[in-house]
Amino acid sequence: MMPWLWLAAGAALLPFTFLQTTLPLAAWGAPVLLLRFTRTVRARWALPALVVASAAGTAISFRGALSGDQIAVLAAGGGVLGAVPYALDRLLGRWLSGLPRTLVFPAADVALAFLFSTGDNGTMGHPVGTQVGNLPLLQSVSVAGLWGLAFLIAWTAPVANEVWERGFDLRAAGWSAAVWACVLTAVLLLGGARLVFDRPAGPTVRVAALAPNRAASDAAMAARVVAGPRGAAERAELRRRYFTPMLDDLLDRTVTAARAGARIVVWSEAAAYDFAEEGAAVVERARAVAREERIYLQIGVVYLLPRELSPYVEIRAIMIDPGGTLVWNYLKTSTPVGDGNVPGPGVVPIADTPYGRLATVICYDANFMPLVRQAGRAGADILLLPSSDWEPVTDALAQQAVLRGVENGMSVVRPARRGTSMAVDHQGRMIGYEASWFTGDARTTDHAMVITVPVQGRLTYYGRWVGDAVAWLCLAGLLAMAATAGARRFRPAAPRSGTAGQAPAPAVPPPGGAA
Repeated sequence: MMPWLWLAAGAALLPFTFLQTTLPLAAWGAPVLLLRFTRTVRARWALPALVVASAAGTAISFRGALSGDQIAVLAAGGGVLGAVPYALDRLLGRWLSGLPRTLVFPAADVALAFLFSTGDNGTMGHPVGTQVGNLPLLQSVSVAGLWGLAFLIAWTAPVANEVWERGFDLRAAGWSAAVWACVLTAVLLLGGARLVFDRPAGPTVRVAALAPNRAASDAAMAARVVAGPRGAAERAELRRRYFTPMLDDLLDRTVTAARAGARIVVWSEAAAYDFAEEGAAVVERARAVAREERIYLQIGVVYLLPRELSPYVEIRAIMIDPGGTLVWNYLKTSTPVGDGNVPGPGVVPIADTPYGRLATVICYDANFMPLVRQAGRAGADILLLPSSDWEPVTDALAQQAVLRGVENGMSVVRPARRGTSMAVDHQGRMIGYEASWFTGDARTTDHAMVITVPVQGRLTYYGRWVGDAVAWLCLAGLLAMAATAGARRFRPAAPRSGTAGQAPAPAVPPPGGAA
């Protein structure tokens, strides 16, 4: 009966490990309980039950974020994939012992997440995001990226089970618990030391992060301005009724922010709209404001293509310097479900300014570690991350933004339409937070976050040298452990002296757990 209670407790924690309504301790506790279940119940019962639990956890985590059919597909995939590390722990762990046995589960967990991070969603919703509030622990991602911290969290489960299986006798657990404890202690101590001795210092710059007027933005969406081919008269009416008022408001607020001391003004993703064949006027008006106010101005524009085309929009972040010159015109790289956007070439723009080296990507792009690492390798100091969310996923997207900043030693400024705007320094400290889109009056016009941002970042081991090496090591280590377990499983045992004709015993008996 007890194993099924462990399954129930672990399954209850799963929805709190990623995406929305996250609890930091759930990411550590759920695998401990679920691994205990799979190690003590026969595999023919344990693994199907775990698939169901993982599917349910996935479905609950995505509640309200997608349609029912989409959630059903994700839940089915999440259920099967979520059970894979537990199945490999069960399969390979029988033929390994000591420290190597504890490494199967975390290596499988990281390798699987790494392989799927190369797909359309990157690291979106990864449980490591739940740890962004633990600053000493968070500093580890500046060395090993998300994958190092993911390994440490997953490693906790088999180590805890080794101790559990031996009646909580630490001496009987051997080196496994001692090595894990030493690694965790070192991560926390070194992370704490980095926070103390490498604090942001030096000059700062005042940055204004603007999202569009909520009422105007909601009205444009309700009118489905991106739908259908448009004639000239209809385009003119849409521009008059929706596009121009939104642009006027943003430019007025940009001027106000500049005159209040902002030297960089960055708009959210999809702050302004226009038709691609007629969109030069938006940039020209922004250039005039940047030139008059002597600011760096990055605007976020959605250019509507003819609807009969697919994709049918271009999502751009356009940077203009104080002289009115275009610094970059970045096209969003990622293609989230529902955006319908033309994918960009995946080259992160970098520019040296009096306020540090600036870089930008757009919203969902921050889920892709190799893409953002371009800025880390180039030594960017501030990452401008214009975004447009929807409420169920805004926290998960913001978590990934924090991780990318610490991984690459950059401050991150993230203005969000239909989401939570935030800014952090290169160590993940929150220096700005603005959630009025959800908590304020629908008529609120000033969705703005004005912050003071350090102009000097840090080169990090992850950004400059390590990259995804930890993930590749986990994949290679998993293959090596599978080969070792296979060799032990099928290696004939030498017959004992004087027992010719008897069946050989297994070379390595399965340590602990039910067969």
